[in-house]
Amino acid sequence: MRFFLIFTFLVLTVQLRASNKVLDIGLFWKEEPTEITIQTANGGYVILGNGREVLRLEDKMIVHIRNVNGLINVHTLSQDLGSFYQVELERTVWGSSLNIQRKGHPKSDEFEDNFEIKPYRGKLRIINHVYIEHYVAGVVESEAGSREPKEYYKVQAVICRTYALNNRRKHEAEGFQLCDKVHCQVYHRKSEANADIVRATQETIGIVIVDSDINLITAAFHSNCGGYTANSEDVWSGRLSYLRERVDDHCLQENHSYWRTSFHRSKWLDYLSVKHRFPVYDEFAQTKALNYCPDEREHYLAYADHQVPFKNIRYDLGLQSAFFSIDAVQDSVILEGWGYGHGVGLCQEGAMNMAKHGHSYDQILHYYYKDVHLVNLSVIDFFRAN
Repeated sequence: MRFFLIFTFLVLTVQLRASNKVLDIGLFWKEEPTEITIQTANGGYVILGNGREVLRLEDKMIVHIRNVNGLINVHTLSQDLGSFYQVELERTVWGSSLNIQRKGHPKSDEFEDNFEIKPYRGKLRIINHVYIEHYVAGVVESEAGSREPKEYYKVQAVICRTYALNNRRKHEAEGFQLCDKVHCQVYHRKSEANADIVRATQETIGIVIVDSDINLITAAFHSNCGGYTANSEDVWSGRLSYLRERVDDHCLQENHSYWRTSFHRSKWLDYLSVKHRFPVYDEFAQTKALNYCPDEREHYLAYADHQVPFKNIRYDLGLQSAFFSIDAVQDSVILEGWGYGHGVGLCQEGAMNMAKHGHSYDQILHYYYKDVHLVNLSVIDFFRAN
C-alpha cells in the first residue's frame, strides 16, 4: 500500500524536473540557409555576439544574419552590428517567439525560446534551444495535422516526448540533439493551428512510456498497419518485448489502408532473380512468385530454401508497405497491398479512429504497446535512485 501511494503521488505530480528540460534542435537540417531575416513574433530578445550584447530586438525590428567568409554577420536596415563566430538570441520574457525567414523562401517560420547560430560550411547552423513541451506541441502538429480529436493529440504527445528523450544524443556529434526532419521527428514550427494540440501537450506534461525495467521505450509508429501490426524483429534487427504484432481492425476504412500497383511480368521476375536470386525459372517457385495471397501479415516470399523478405521488396520498389498479395494477369503482375509504413508499434490512423470512438489516450497506447507503463519522468528518477 505504501509503495502504491508513493507511486501514485509521483505520477500525479506536475512539479517535476522534466518540465524545465530543454532540447537542442538543429533547424533546417541539410537545408541550412546562407542568410536569414529575423523578427520578434512575441515577447522580446537580446542578440549576443561572441557572448556580448549587441542589440535588443524590439517589436517590428528586422535583423539580417548571414555567413560572410566563415563569420556570422549581423545587421539591421541601417546599421552593421559586426561579425562574430557565434551569435545567440536569448528571450527576455517567457513565451517569446521568433519569426525566421530563410533567403529564397517566401514565408517565415515561427519558433519559440532561445537560439544559437554558428557558421557551417558557408551557411548558418541554427540550433533552437527549446522547452521540451513547446517542442512536443510543434512535433504533434507537424506529424498529426490540425484536425484530429484532442485525445489523439495526447497519444502523439506522449509518443513524441518519449522518442525525443530516448534519442536526444542522435546528433550529438553535430552539436545538437535532434534534427527537425523525419530522420528524428518532423518539427516545422511553433504549434498554433489548433489549441487542442497545446492543451493535449499540457495535459500529458512529463508523461512518457517505459518498459517493465523502467526504461524509455522505442515508441515506433507508422501511418496505417493494414489490419496487422508487425513484430520489431520482423522489420528491424532486434526483438523488443513491447513491439509485438497484433490484429488491428481500427484502420481498415482509413485513407492509407489499401494500395495497388503493377509491373510487367518479365520485370518482376527479373527483379526477384537478379536482386534476390529467387529461382523464378523453377516452375513451382515461379508459381509462388506470381500467385501469392496471404491471410495475414507474413514476412517472406518463400520457396524451398529461398526467402525474400517482403520488407526488402518494399524498400527496393518503393511500395507503401510490406504487406501485399501478388497476382499475375496476362503480361502484368499486380501487387495489391494494405497499410502504409513499416507496421511496427502504433498505427496512427487506427489510433485516430479509436480516439474518435471514445477511447482514452492511455487505452490507445496500451493497445499498441504491450505491457508498458505510462509514468512521469520523475518516477524514472525515483526508481533509478533507489
